[in-house]
Amino acid sequence: MFFTLKKVIARFFFPLPLALEIILLGLFLTFKKHSYRKFGQIFIGLGCIFLYLCTCSPFMDQIMYPFEHRYLPVRDSNMSIEYIVVLGGGGVEDKFLPSNSQLDTWTLARVVESVRLKKMFPQAKLIYSGGKLFFRGISNAELMKKVALSLGVPEKDIQIQKNVKNTREEAKALSLKLKYKRFILVTSASHMPRAMQIFKHYGVVPIPSPCAYLSKRTSNYFGWEFFPSFAGLQKSERLFYELLGSWWFSLTS
Repeated sequence: MFFTLKKVIARFFFPLPLALEIILLGLFLTFKKHSYRKFGQIFIGLGCIFLYLCTCSPFMDQIMYPFEHRYLPVRDSNMSIEYIVVLGGGGVEDKFLPSNSQLDTWTLARVVESVRLKKMFPQAKLIYSGGKLFFRGISNAELMKKVALSLGVPEKDIQIQKNVKNTREEAKALSLKLKYKRFILVTSASHMPRAMQIFKHYGVVPIPSPCAYLSKRTSNYFGWEFFPSFAGLQKSERLFYELLGSWWFSLTS
């Protein structure tokens, strides 16, 4: 119950709802006394500017790039690696679709990255982590395992950690198993800073190998890319989600 409530409350602080809240506050103030009208107009203007910036993909690229590129994917195969840990993400269970189509884009990218790493470190075991999708049916870990099997990874080299709901629980459970092991951690680039923070809190320091980068560092944009877009909103939502998650972990740990 608390887990669901936390997720719902957090949504009010995501870019789109927050921008609408600021604009609605401004509209409310404009219908109050005349002395409040000027403040209302200021809030409406600020809300519109904030909404534009959060949906402008080139602007969000400049904010996201240093955040996502704090860690880079593993390229050196001359390391001794025992495990490759893949954190769970999202998806929608649908028995009429192949397993790779049931995972969302970010989670599928994590599985692909894990298979790449498995080819680099054939002796390493894969650990897929993640609880049940929407608290029912198959777990995220089991679904990622299905995708990895379809991509040619031997079943004997795959382990799963499915009784977890979030990154904190994943790190806590896995830290017991991996305390003195050398392992690579795979997750989305935007999620990696928070994941590293949490794993270090539980006494393990993984080797990061992020994937699913959203931002690009370039000044060569087409004019239409400066228009509000889903791509820009997607980037700002991921950034807000991770910053809120990191703040909450620091507050409660």
